[in-house]
Amino acid sequence: MRYLALLRGINVGGRTLVKMADLRACVEGLGFDRVSTYIASGNVLFDAADTDAADLETRIEGAIEERFGLPVKVVVLNRAAYRLIVDAVPPAWAADAGVRANVAFVRRSIDAKDVVRELHPDPAVDEVKAVDGAIAWATRRDRLNRSVMRAVIATPAYKEMTVRSLTTALKLRELLET
Repeated sequence: MRYLALLRGINVGGRTLVKMADLRACVEGLGFDRVSTYIASGNVLFDAADTDAADLETRIEGAIEERFGLPVKVVVLNRAAYRLIVDAVPPAWAADAGVRANVAFVRRSIDAKDVVRELHPDPAVDEVKAVDGAIAWATRRDRLNRSVMRAVIATPAYKEMTVRSLTTALKLRELLET
């Protein structure tokens, strides 16, 4: 089965630097096939016989901590689950140069709908959408500093999610299909 592992917080701020070649070797060391990475933000595509994504997360987190000494949180999604999330993002967001769109992939301990229910986005600034396993949002570029999603950073839920730009999320969907 084809999977995508999304690592949280690597190569950000110079504290958690991980070379993608080393990350790829680490994941290959777990016995997974067709391992590849995409950009340096911690996106690993791989094939595995294991069908339990939660087990895969645990194994990858353990291998990363052992090899790099970093307690990195990981979200693992199979091709179908990832496709459902990304396909739920309104296509107009990708075509609108006036917005910055992102997808926050949440760990299994977080209900995206609960997080979004606590937010009160201003429709003149943000459009926010919860789907199983993720929160997608588009913010007007001229109002980024007023985004309701900035409030999420101060919550415990934020430490249980990893964010990708919509451009990256769409590219990862394309790569998962190969």
